[in-house]
Amino acid sequence: MSRQVKIAAVLVSIAAALVIGYLAYQHSQAHSREALLNKSAEMAQSGYYADAARLIDRALTLPGDGVRSDEMLYLKKADYLQKSGDTAEALSIAMRVVKNTQEGQQEFDDAWERIVSICSEEGEYGKLATLLEGSELESVKSKYYNYLVYDPVFRDPPGTYKGEMNLIIESQGVGTVFYTIDGEEPTDRSNLYTDGIRLRPGIYTVKALFINRYGLKSSIITGTYQVLDD
Repeated sequence: MSRQVKIAAVLVSIAAALVIGYLAYQHSQAHSREALLNKSAEMAQSGYYADAARLIDRALTLPGDGVRSDEMLYLKKADYLQKSGDTAEALSIAMRVVKNTQEGQQEFDDAWERIVSICSEEGEYGKLATLLEGSELESVKSKYYNYLVYDPVFRDPPGTYKGEMNLIIESQGVGTVFYTIDGEEPTDRSNLYTDGIRLRPGIYTVKALFINRYGLKSSIITGTYQVLDD
């Protein structure tokens, strides 16, 4: 083989190696986490939320990019699943993120926002209240206190009093208190509490019920009051 032919063969081999390397690089780039996430976003913009969620699953199997944590991607997947109608799986993912993160992390706050969004969208306010009650963090309960149900409280404890009294019922959250003074169980058709209950001399069994803005009911509190003449 002549020297020119050998040189040509070497150059062809080098060119082939470069082409193969380039194609391999292009393939790896096309299947990188970033590429999959970009494709996922494009699918979501086109309304293919379930497909977008599946692409995030594929991206999660690849090394991280140091910018977006796995928890952030799971929450994005939950967002897409919620939009696709799979709210059960979306809620499950958000709850797992809460469990795997800590107060103060953005992902923790975002996960609770997702939980509230899903439960509100589905009208599952009872489930949301249960999840919030199960949280050990008062900061979480305080932030979403309007979704919780608190028992009303008599400012003056049950007992015997002299002279007419104005019985004050205190409540937390946004909602309405209903009451009875004859021992009957209160409902949303009972007396509406406003600024106090005027009790004249007599014996009363007062019962009160708090119903929040989402229709969740508290326990019924009961107190017996004996009011004597001056």
